[in-house]
Amino acid sequence: MTVEAPARFAVDSNVIAYLFSGDAAKAHRAEALVVQGAPMPVISTQVMNEVTLVMSRKMGLSWSEINVLLGDVEEFCEIVPLTLEVHKEARRIAEHYGFRFYDSCIIAFALLEDCEVLYSEDMQHGQVIFDRLTVVNPFRSPS
Repeated sequence: MTVEAPARFAVDSNVIAYLFSGDAAKAHRAEALVVQGAPMPVISTQVMNEVTLVMSRKMGLSWSEINVLLGDVEEFCEIVPLTLEVHKEARRIAEHYGFRFYDSCIIAFALLEDCEVLYSEDMQHGQVIFDRLTVVNPFRSPS
């Protein structure tokens, strides 16, 4: 499956986690999106933290395995830090849209990084945030 990527896009932690999951169909879709070359997907250190937690707790991977796999993520993604500016924007988003705060942090970094699309399985497919960022579920079956 080929995924047509926008000029600049962000991915949520679930997309990264599926790269290493036992779900072959979702792993293939995530790989088509993340490991496509240019442009690189943008993720935040929060995404790295969430994926680390999934790998250690849910997948039961060792720290050496996690380090190798996250090294691959570092190679294929542009990783941006969480900043006070992201935090403040996340509070504004949470208040305006009623999103959970950690989802708002993901949206905030994507907006501040001028991403056009946020690929996420957990948020509402097709929702447009502040007329600038569209949420797309890359695992959604075509209807």
